[in-house]
Amino acid sequence: CVSVQADRCGGDVSWAAVDIDGKEVFRHSMPDEEDKANVTVLQKEYPGAMPYFFSQDPDYITVKERVASHCANGTEPTGIATIDTAVETLRVAEYLT
Repeated sequence: CVSVQADRCGGDVSWAAVDIDGKEVFRHSMPDEEDKANVTVLQKEYPGAMPYFFSQDPDYITVKERVASHCANGTEPTGIATIDTAVETLRVAEYLT
């Protein structure tokens, strides 16, 4: 059994848990402690910006760097979702709701 919860409307915390036979075997929360420290720094640097941008800042930087490199040099942007991936993800989300 896989249990996933994400709710940005009530704050910036989301988590995922994996249960096997009713026993939790894995849990991950976002933001983690490192992200929280980065959020504090970015809130001071960019007051008034939407807080969820701060916790995802390192991911946004990675995406922008890989896509820019692809545009400038033709290098494959590894780890970046394609339109096909996005469409399949939406299909799964629709199935689950």
